[in-house]
Amino acid sequence: MDEFVLTVTGMDCRACEERIERSVARAGGVRRVSADHVTDRVTVVVDRAGSETAVRAGITAAGFEVKS
Repeated sequence: MDEFVLTVTGMDCRACEERIERSVARAGGVRRVSADHVTDRVTVVVDRAGSETAVRAGITAAGFEVKS
């Protein structure tokens, strides 16, 4: 399993975190996802079937921008 942290802009509250977490969780291979609006970070653990590209697409689909 791989873990990575992305910086995401636009999160203002817990509802934003939940929206990102739901969207990213739909991506194949995602084992864990945790968004934090205070630090603007999203931490994701994926298995072999998961990819950073799919996670980034999930964040974008939720209406947020990935900075890193």
